[in-house]
Amino acid sequence: MLTVYFALMICTALPVIALKAGIGPEFLAWLVFGMVIVKAMLLVDHFMEMKNAPRGWRMIAQSWAPVVIVAIAGFHTIT
Repeated sequence: MLTVYFALMICTALPVIALKAGIGPEFLAWLVFGMVIVKAMLLVDHFMEMKNAPRGWRMIAQSWAPVVIVAIAGFHTIT
């Protein structure tokens, strides 16, 4: 579980580190999109304890983040 905590902390800190390193805003937006998906998957599996849940329930719980990110990324790409 400690590994999950560290992974979540890295996912949270990585965009800030990238911003301070001078990464452009376009790449930063896509980095944040990716980190949201990774964090959502970790949260569903470990903190909601759905790692051993039936496959259908687990996929439904994990699908919210990619669906939202695809919608936001679509609007981001259009504008």
